[in-house]
Amino acid sequence: MLGLVTAPARKRLLAVDDEPDMLDFLERVFRSEYEVLRAGSGEEALAVLDQSPVDIIVTDQKMPRMTGVQLLERIRDRCPQLVKVLVSGYTDVPDIQRAVEQCHIHQYVVKPVDSERLREAVREATARQASGDWSFSLGKAR
Repeated sequence: MLGLVTAPARKRLLAVDDEPDMLDFLERVFRSEYEVLRAGSGEEALAVLDQSPVDIIVTDQKMPRMTGVQLLERIRDRCPQLVKVLVSGYTDVPDIQRAVEQCHIHQYVVKPVDSERLREAVREATARQASGDWSFSLGKAR
């Protein structure tokens, strides 16, 4: 009798951004590799995390009511195995480093960003999380 072989479940990636066009972009970038969940705010992201297990979160920093860093601070202890990627147009290194240290962010990506750079950032973040590497990095420059 032949046993059924099932494909491993795809990892789940939560994209968080208050701009619908950016959410569409993030979904297009990652849908071939991950099951993509979407949230238009930090509050929506918290609700998604309450309902579904997620492996990776990619969140914008600048959003109304709750920033990306505030979201990541709220889920840091609740979701310790979550791979965290923060995307922002701001490059103030002390603030970024503080966010990396406080929230255990695995990767920080500076806007504007292209699809390959985002994919690379998530791959690097996943590797950093797996290795326990919490060293500060702005990712590779292009």
